[in-house]
Order: sequence, then C-alpha cells, then structure tokens
Amino acid sequence: MKKLLTVGLALAAFACTAQPVTKALFFFDTEEYTDPSNSDPIVSIANLLTEEGVRGHFAFVGYLAKKLVDWRRTDVIDALKPHLIGTQTLYHSLHPNINEKTDIADFDEAYRRAAADEWQSLGMILAALGREREDVLASVMPGPSHSYVAFYLYADMGIRFFGGCGNLFRDGRHGELWYCNQRHLPYSAEGDDGIHLETFLRSWDEKWIAEHLDKIAKLDRVTFYMHPHMAVCARHPDGLNWDKRNMTPYGKWVSPPHRDPAITAEYYRRLRKFVRIVKTDPRFEITDCEKLLQEEIPRRPITRADIPAIRASLGKALAPVEAPASWSVADCFQAAVRLLRGETAYVPGKVYGFLEAPRGVTSPTTVRTADLRAAAARISLDRFLSATVRVGGTDLGAADFLFAALEALETGADEVRIVPREQLGDVARLLPGLAGFTTRGKWRYAEDYEDRYLSDRLRLQLWTLRYER
Repeated sequence: MKKLLTVGLALAAFACTAQPVTKALFFFDTEEYTDPSNSDPIVSIANLLTEEGVRGHFAFVGYLAKKLVDWRRTDVIDALKPHLIGTQTLYHSLHPNINEKTDIADFDEAYRRAAADEWQSLGMILAALGREREDVLASVMPGPSHSYVAFYLYADMGIRFFGGCGNLFRDGRHGELWYCNQRHLPYSAEGDDGIHLETFLRSWDEKWIAEHLDKIAKLDRVTFYMHPHMAVCARHPDGLNWDKRNMTPYGKWVSPPHRDPAITAEYYRRLRKFVRIVKTDPRFEITDCEKLLQEEIPRRPITRADIPAIRASLGKALAPVEAPASWSVADCFQAAVRLLRGETAYVPGKVYGFLEAPRGVTSPTTVRTADLRAAAARISLDRFLSATVRVGGTDLGAADFLFAALEALETGADEVRIVPREQLGDVARLLPGLAGFTTRGKWRYAEDYEDRYLSDRLRLQLWTLRYER
C-alpha cells in the first residue's frame, strides 16, 4: 500500500511539472487558379487529413473558389467539407495586390479599397463552398503582405484568427499573440526552427524532423503549413504571371510545370507519416481554430481596483500587461479614459494604434486632474489614437496622458507631474522581426510600389499587442 501511494505521489508530481502540450494546427494556403488540374492536391490532402482524423484550415483565394464552380470541381468542394475554410485575398498576386492597394496615406480610402475586394472574395468562398460567414475563422495574406489595413478589416469582418506572418509576430516567449484585433498564428517554417511541410518534397530526414520537433515542443502553439498546388507544381505560378507586373492577359494565365507523379505520390506518403508522428507524440495535441475559439477565456474587465497593478506594470515597460490579466497598452488607455469619464469598468474590445508617431513632452510638465477629465471627454476611442492629446493648454503624448491618468486615478491628486518618456514602446524588444521590417523591393510587388506607409504604420499599432493566455 505504501509503495502504491509513493508511486501515485510520484506520478502526481510528474503531472504537475510536465511540459504543457503544444497545440498544433495544419494550414494550407489554397491559391492556385491557373489550371483546374492544379486543384487535384486539394482533394488528396483534404482526404488524407480526413482519414487521419485531422481538421485542416484551407485559406482560399476568392477567385480560386469561383473557378472551382466554373470548373465543376465538386470533388474538391466535397473533400473540403470536414475541414475549416479561410480567406486569402481576392486574387493573391495579381496586381494591384492587397499591399499595393492599401499603401496610401488615407486610411479610410485604403480600407474602402481593401473592403471592396475582400467582401467580394468572402462572398465567392461562401457561395462556392457552401459555408456561412461565421464558418470563416482565419485569414491569410499572400507572400510578405502584412497590411495593417487588412488586419483591421478582417477583424471587422468577424475573422478572429490570422495565419502566416513568418517571424513578424514572434517574440520567443509567447506561442501566439493579438495584433490589430486579430489573434495571430505564425506559420512554422525553416529558418526559425520550424518545419515547412513543403520540405518533404525535397527530402525525408527523421533525425532532422525529431530535432526540430524538440524545439517546437517548447511553444504553446505551432502552425504547420504548405501550398497544396506545390504537391504537383514544380514552381509557384506568381513568377510566370505576376512578377512585378501582370505578365499575362487576364484569364490567360500560364500554368506552372508539373512534377513527376512519382514525386507527388511520395510526398503524400511523407505528409501522412508526418501527421501520424505529430498525432502520436504526447508533447503535441492537434487542434483547430474552432477549438481554440471555444477555449478562449473571456476578457477580464478593467476596474479602478486594477489601476495600481497596471501602473506598476507599465512603469517597468511600456508593453502589454500580463497580470492580473492580459491587456494591451491600448486596453489600458481606453480604461483610463473611461474611468476618468466616470465609468465604473471597461470591458476590453476593439482597440487601435496610431497613424503617426506619438509625440511626448520634452520637459517636465504639470497638469490638473480636472483638465485630464475634460480631455478624456473629448477623446474618440473608436478611431486611431492621436499623436498628441490636448490637456489644458499643453499637448501631451498618448503615453504622457496614460501615465498621468493612471496616477490621478490611483492617488486622487489634483495635479500630476509628467516627465519625458517613450511614447510607443520598444518594438525591437517586443517584436524583433517587426522592428526593421519592410516590403519595399521584395517579393512580386510592382516596381512602383514604395511601402511608404504600411510597414511603418504596422509598427505604430504596437499598443494593440497583447498575449493569448
């Protein structure tokens, strides 16, 4: 009996100290619309996953969904029924693509341009695949196209998750995070200790896979991905049709050359083997966006009682608050404004960053709490935050206002002294991959594409960053 008790205690101790499982998702950027035969792998991969009891996420280019109907590819539509569907812009690489359309100063016009395409794309996907709007849980953008305009748009469309983004939204500590109101699921790819599923087209090295899985197993989440058409196509269609310009007439696109069928067959065998490896590895649990959504913890409201903890956290670093709950800096700003207005609590919801860099005070300044309250009454919380906030006769930076408001709320002082401080936060520390990011001169973008606004403004949304708990 004593021995059994000792074993039981040992197992209980192991359970308490064991590494939490890494939740794994499978995403497929489903985008090839130059030839109906290039959709064959969608059927093969979808059926393979179904047979293995795994739900994949197929992020569709809207025009491809329409072409499936034109081509009468009911086999593709049927094979996808057990799986989740996402959106991946209207035309992918066709110019002007989503970055080229939204790289303008006027956010409202950029949003209108993107919305015109993306609602049309979503309509094509829903009509072709027989889904409802709430079925589309994830969005993806082509190549390195990380338009902050599209992030906000997709969130407004009710699309909760975003897949892709490479290293932009990784910090080495959190498996996933929120940015611009979308929950980001970075793809696992070579170069960041990840595993790109297309690697198995070239080789199958179980030692290499095991070493990478050891590293990946330390994350909360991992998203494995590939492009289905690459199982049969020897290259992507972009370089043949849309490299820097629309090289072929609309609808007369050149299909990529095909692989030897033996290579394709071997790839499917390797993909199935990898899925089974992940399925049987106790460190991993295969999941999907629908399950993640069901498991989300409701957002905790911010009340006046939380102000000391928020103030202490932000005093250490202008960064997301992680205790007593997960709140972005923008959440804290909204809470401070609403509490100054006399509201009793703020339930976190939609947040915004900046369209231009916030500008703080350059010397110590004293403001009255009465003026902070008056300013709070004028602040709009359903738009991007202003670079400065007028308080009394002084222009404060957004962070200046936030810290002053928090101090006034905590201490009840009639006046608050403000000192010069950083106004945005340390992008390089919080999101290293985003710090120097630019799409200028990259990928298939048109030669006149400048990336004048998108990358800089993507960094200016840093206040929307928070972590999924």
